[in-house]
Amino acid sequence: MHARHIVIVVFAATATLTSVASAGPTAARQRVAITAKILPDGTAVVSPLRGGALKRDSGTFSGQWRSLAPDRTVMRDGQKVEIHTAVWTFAGKQGVLKFRERNEWVDIGNDANHDGRNDQVAVGTWKVVLGTGQYAGARGGGRSGHEGQGINWFARYEGFLTVRR
Repeated sequence: MHARHIVIVVFAATATLTSVASAGPTAARQRVAITAKILPDGTAVVSPLRGGALKRDSGTFSGQWRSLAPDRTVMRDGQKVEIHTAVWTFAGKQGVLKFRERNEWVDIGNDANHDGRNDQVAVGTWKVVLGTGQYAGARGGGRSGHEGQGINWFARYEGFLTVRR
């Protein structure tokens, strides 16, 4: 009979701890997009692509990268690829979101805007490093795409963010 009482007590304790844990803050994974005009203006919009805790937000977009020179250059199947890393900061009306990105740029051999420099495209990955306001406690990241036309530089970041509420 003593073993039977121990099993009942353990079961009751497990049920209590499970219900207390589930009563805490919840985290919901939400798909988002950040559409940025990096140069010349430094503006961006965060758009939820699925319902959740984060709401649409707009604000400034700025970055810290080591230099305009790539971190390193590699040759892949005969194509020159420039690898860059950067830390970006989106400062919106709803808070600040800071994330780290690694991207790879290739020259497309065209000067569509006639500024004397060949245009480039890039793809990359990004990961959140800090958030305040509605982005406080945010975790996650995703993939990115860039279009660089000399002094005009656009990017789109898509991925999943988890925010505790």
